[in-house]
Amino acid sequence: MSDQIASKGPEQPETSDENRVARVLFPRILIVGAHPDDAEFHAGGLMISQAARGSQIGIVSLTDGSAGHQSMERASLAERRAQEAQASADLLAAELEIWDVPDGELTPSLDNRHRLIRTIRRFRPDLLVTHRPNDYHPDHRTTAMLVQDACYLLRVPNVTPDVAPLRRDPVVLSTADFFTRPVPFQADVVLGIDDVFESVIDLLCCHESQVFEWLPHITDTPIAGDRREWLRKFYGARPRALASRHASSFSYAEAFEVSEYGQRMSGREIQQRLGTSLMA
Repeated sequence: MSDQIASKGPEQPETSDENRVARVLFPRILIVGAHPDDAEFHAGGLMISQAARGSQIGIVSLTDGSAGHQSMERASLAERRAQEAQASADLLAAELEIWDVPDGELTPSLDNRHRLIRTIRRFRPDLLVTHRPNDYHPDHRTTAMLVQDACYLLRVPNVTPDVAPLRRDPVVLSTADFFTRPVPFQADVVLGIDDVFESVIDLLCCHESQVFEWLPHITDTPIAGDRREWLRKFYGARPRALASRHASSFSYAEAFEVSEYGQRMSGREIQQRLGTSLMA
C-alpha cells in the first residue's frame, strides 16, 4: 500500500476553465479518517456524488485498522483491511493511503503532524473532510487534532520544506456525530444521499472484515439472513437519523460542520459547490 498520495503531475498554473470549475465544485477532495473504513461510513455519499461530478477523491487512513476483529491477529488483519480499502477506493477511482500506525495507538506527535502535512500538500485538496474533535474513539479525536495542527502550517515554507507549501488553504469540514459535550455538532452542510445510498452500501460491502464480521460481533447484532439487507439497516440508521434531524425531505442524509481551521467559506457556498441537487 502506498505511503503517500501523489498528485497527478506537477502543479500547473490555473487556466480560466480551471477557475470556472473551481467555482462550481471542489476539484480535489481529501477524506482524512482514523481507520480504513471511516471515509465510507461518514462521507460515502459525498465521495460518490462528487466523484460522479468529476472531483478527484483521496482517502487517507491514519492507522492500519489492525485492532478491529474478534479473532484475526494484527498483521493479517492489517493486510486484509488494506485490500478491502483498496477495493472500495477502486470503485471511486480514488487515491488511497494507509499509514503503518497500529490501530488504537495514534498520537498527536510532531512526526505524525509533519507526515500529515506532507500528505495534504502532495494531494493539494480544495476540500478536506475529517472527524470532529468530540468523539468516542481516541484515534478519531487524535486525527481531528492532527488535522487542526497541520492546517495553519500547510502554507508555511519552512515547515517540512521537502514538500512545497500550498498556495491556498483547503476548506475543512468535520463529519457528523451525536456527541454533545463539550459542544454539540452543528450541521452547516447537509446532503441528501437517497440517490446514492445503495452505492454507499457497495463501498461498505468491500470492508467485509468490518461490516460482516467485527461490527456484528462488537455490537451484538448478529446477521440473520441476507448480509446486504442487514447492512442496509445497520448503516442506514445513521443517515436516517441525520435526515430526520436536518433534512426531512430525504430518507438518508450526511451532514458536516464547517471547521474554523481551514479556508473561510460559508456553509451555503460549500453546499452550492457540492451540488444544489443534493441540497436539503
